Amino acid sequence: MKCNEIRNLVLAYLDSELDAKTSQEIQLHLQSCSECAQIFEHEEKLNERLFGVLRVGQSTPALWEKVESRLRPESGVTGFFRRWKVVALGGLAALFIVALAVGIVRWVGGGPSLDLAKVVEKDHREFLQGKMLAEFSGAVPDEVVNKLEGRLDAAAFSKVPTTGGFRSEGARLCHLDGVPVAWTLGRFEDMPVSLVVFKRSELDHFPEALQRLKTGEPIVCTRTGRFQFAVRFVGEHVVCAIANTSKEVLEGLLKSIPGAG
Repeated sequence: MKCNEIRNLVLAYLDSELDAKTSQEIQLHLQSCSECAQIFEHEEKLNERLFGVLRVGQSTPALWEKVESRLRPESGVTGFFRRWKVVALGGLAALFIVALAVGIVRWVGGGPSLDLAKVVEKDHREFLQGKMLAEFSGAVPDEVVNKLEGRLDAAAFSKVPTTGGFRSEGARLCHLDGVPVAWTLGRFEDMPVSLVVFKRSELDHFPEALQRLKTGEPIVCTRTGRFQFAVRFVGEHVVCAIANTSKEVLEGLLKSIPGAG
């Protein structure tokens, strides 16, 4: 795909509206084209600022009274010019409202990042930068088991997707805000994927994620930075996945984990 084609898809890409093949083509392009990567990064930051405004914005009766007073009919030449000004300002206001409505729709569709997603994103970036490496492959070593201290079990390291195309490059014991987690460094069709598993009893450390999962959603998805994040319950464990891919890909990976049904 060419740069102009990639840039026309920036919003659809950030909203996870593209199929897996197109998303992967964009990811490969962004790795080799710094100019397009900067454009995508700028759009992500713009979205974050918009979400922040939407979260704190509030209309009040005084504000509505002020708007209505500007729209009340007046007589005479002075009223004519004032009405003309109202029309002009009204047109600008309409444009602003439309833009704001689009932002709200995008916000409701994607939602702000969850607390858990933000924490996982930080370490996932270190994985992509080569700063996070696997400690072991296969069976969990005794020295790792001894560090679990009853807050995590060795079975957490076996909660990995069985779908074709996913492969593990090893695992390690990590801590997210003090919570011990089994971190699998994997790839799905050459795309880096971090798989994070911890005990369900530790979910109180992440109240936003806990509240979303309590609603009964089988898989909760959100965007964090340029990554897609997904989380679900698998028995007594919480399983998360994060990657620069579509929501459908991550949902498919989590659904293929044994016991996820």
